[in-house]
Amino acid sequence: MTTNKPLNILLLNALDIYGGGEFFVYQLAKILTQKDHKVWVSCRKDNIIYDRCLNDGIGVFPLDYPEHSGKSDLWKNSRILGRFVKENKIDIVHSNTNYDRTAGAFAAKFAGVRHVSNVHSFHSISHNLTHWYRNKFLIHHFMVDGVCTKDLLIKEDKIDPAKITLLHLGLDPEQNKKDPETRKQIRNEFNIKDDEILVGNAARMVPFKGQEYLIRAYPEVMKAFPKSKLMVVGDGELSGMLHKLADELGISERTIFPGFRSDIKSMYSAFDIYAHTSVEGGGETFPYAMLHALAQELPMVITRVGDMPAMVEEGVNGFVLEDKDVKGISDKIMLLCGNEKLRKEMGKKSYELMLKKFTVDIMTANIEKVYRKVLN
Repeated sequence: MTTNKPLNILLLNALDIYGGGEFFVYQLAKILTQKDHKVWVSCRKDNIIYDRCLNDGIGVFPLDYPEHSGKSDLWKNSRILGRFVKENKIDIVHSNTNYDRTAGAFAAKFAGVRHVSNVHSFHSISHNLTHWYRNKFLIHHFMVDGVCTKDLLIKEDKIDPAKITLLHLGLDPEQNKKDPETRKQIRNEFNIKDDEILVGNAARMVPFKGQEYLIRAYPEVMKAFPKSKLMVVGDGELSGMLHKLADELGISERTIFPGFRSDIKSMYSAFDIYAHTSVEGGGETFPYAMLHALAQELPMVITRVGDMPAMVEEGVNGFVLEDKDVKGISDKIMLLCGNEKLRKEMGKKSYELMLKKFTVDIMTANIEKVYRKVLN
């Protein structure tokens, strides 16, 4: 196959939520299209990906994927996808979640094309005989967000290491850079004064994201720095519990819960410090939220979960703590609150690290290499 030949690519995402994995599909489709590949995205019609792709002129092929990645209509959807692959002369099918990993695998087999898959979470992907067969015979290559996931696939799922490539995620630095005007707008919206230090977090409110431990760490910060505030952006099953916890700890007047924001990247402009306190056991690997923080030149306080430490050089652009270390989290946030010069120096290092390792151009070029390798 000619190295520079544009490809016909089908990206799959079957989930009914919009998180990092879904943003990955949208962003990748956008960049691949800009590089003259013909791209289609197959997703649920009620997912934000669908509308965003339509607005950007990216081909969409909606399917009635089941909620919560269930198994209903698997073979029906596989056949529908297979027909689409044949009719549109797709060169490569690229799946991203457990359900579409299986549906896409059989669709690609039916159409006689290659199939690659991203694994975005730190979980085994072999839960039954169908998964074992799919992983061994129907997926030609795996791409993983972190070293931890690669090791897991090798040890637990018995996948050949030669079939796995580590590809860290990336962002467009120009589209996500720090913007003083946006900072002013967001801080005005939430009545945050210029001299107040805002500690920020953005993630779905689910157990493994660990916002509970950031909220538990904040009372000490508030006591030492009464001109600080905490903002936890997002929504999810733990929203009520986290609001209640803030009330019980007496920090609700200094804690802001904006809920889900479609302008999520704008929220980072308001932050002075970024904290991401995920916990082990939930599958956290390489959250986009931290990449947004790097792009916005923020100092980081994070936990040693998944491949999150790949985005923080200890003492250079932030601090890495063990999960659930409430005292450690509060101590490091207080250190940054009390030293504006350190915040700015670490923030600059965050941006430099992103440019060096985590841009969308680096990510997409590496994915294209996998496509070419598999097709050859």
